[in-house]
Amino acid sequence: IDGVFGDTAVVNEWLKTNPQLGVATEKVTDPQYFGTGLGIAVRPDNKALLEKLNNALAAIKADGTYQKINDQWFPQ
Repeated sequence: IDGVFGDTAVVNEWLKTNPQLGVATEKVTDPQYFGTGLGIAVRPDNKALLEKLNNALAAIKADGTYQKINDQWFPQ
């Protein structure tokens, strides 16, 4: 393999099983290629689900769980 271009989480896991390979350049993070982040889609008429998701996200951000998950699966 001469080169790979892929999602950070996927590539990081792949590199764990291929220790002879490594990152040769800095990460490409330009929103032009990958957008500005992730999202969760909810039907416009399902306000109850949207509220539950927003509350759950707020709770895990407040207690540090979100950051721990982010650090585990999307290391810098």
